[in-house]
Amino acid sequence: MKKLIFFLTITLVFSQTVACRQPTEYPTDNEVLWKSIISPNLIGGEFPKFVHKNAIISQGVKNRAMAVMAFDKNTGKELWTWTDTFPEEIEPFTQFVHVYQNILVWRRAGRVYAINLDNGKTVWKERAIHSRGWGLGSAVSGLGEHFLFHTSDKEYFSGHTRSGNLRQYPTLITPTRTIYSATQMFLNASPNMLENAALNDTIAILPFGIPITGQVAIGFTVFNLTQNKEVYTSTLPGDTSGVFFLPPTIHEGKLYFPSGSYILAFDLKSGKLLWKENFPSLFSGSGIIYHDGMIIGNCEDTFMYALDAKTGKQLWATKTSGTSSRLFEMNGVIYFTGGGDGLLHAVDAKTGKHIWKKESPDLQRNGGAWFFDSVTGADGKIYVSSYLSLFCYKAAR
Repeated sequence: MKKLIFFLTITLVFSQTVACRQPTEYPTDNEVLWKSIISPNLIGGEFPKFVHKNAIISQGVKNRAMAVMAFDKNTGKELWTWTDTFPEEIEPFTQFVHVYQNILVWRRAGRVYAINLDNGKTVWKERAIHSRGWGLGSAVSGLGEHFLFHTSDKEYFSGHTRSGNLRQYPTLITPTRTIYSATQMFLNASPNMLENAALNDTIAILPFGIPITGQVAIGFTVFNLTQNKEVYTSTLPGDTSGVFFLPPTIHEGKLYFPSGSYILAFDLKSGKLLWKENFPSLFSGSGIIYHDGMIIGNCEDTFMYALDAKTGKQLWATKTSGTSSRLFEMNGVIYFTGGGDGLLHAVDAKTGKHIWKKESPDLQRNGGAWFFDSVTGADGKIYVSSYLSLFCYKAAR
């Protein structure tokens, strides 16, 4: 199998405006299976929530320090808490992480951390000893034992998941291009997807922008890391109102990018633009996902849209929340927390109809403790955070 790496650069912070919200008629604590405290006071920022074996990994606050925390996914019992950040650093806010076996790797600007997910112990941590090459942001991705990230000055660093051993990687894109990226992500590809690449080659997709007479021409370079050569570059004129600021979605040889108020589809083998659709606003919070022949995203215009993945034709639109967390799909239901309303949403992916919206039970304790941050799930359960607690709900389906 070929391996694909996706590199993107801008770190986006999912935020919610809670001051003007008022409690609604939506249900609160029905079907809550358990609840665990993650912070004594309102928490901010975000950290990707995910399942590891029997644990839910989430962010939290412990003894006034930002923490990565693990909870038993069936009972909510706290299993371990990690707060081993570098002195004077406010961590662990980040949007993307790399997990390989029992090791979690993540970064914040020039600091990179590795945590043993089985016991919450630090495996290693490293930070920059020179000024160039580390930049800001938190983009990181990995493929098995190795991870890689790029920086604001177009330099790349690679490392080993279990040992760190960070080293600078050769620049993979010309100085005339500016790399835009929020994450790097590895996926498997069909053996015949790209020409002139061996089955075990690693392919990188590098989005960029080129300033042209007041606009930005956007595009991406497909680069063979194994052979250290460019496969092709696809460039579009600056008419997409944005850049490739979120990771792409790949399915059956097609590459789907959110870009400003557009969603674009490309043929991965050739880089040819297949279709692009314009919308009233951005997809900067939710990004897009592929599900059952559809590309689905939550637009800042307060609607969620589903498009035919082959043609870009709109299949349905449903009123949601505007800004939202990234989308999580399980058993044909799309879950997310709404930045505009603070609710946990469950939407039927086939029809776009809401199954339910839930209000945070913590609002009874603190009027700012709405739902926020990422959603994850497993085994018929959904896990979601308020600004105070982690909740486990019975899934909508």
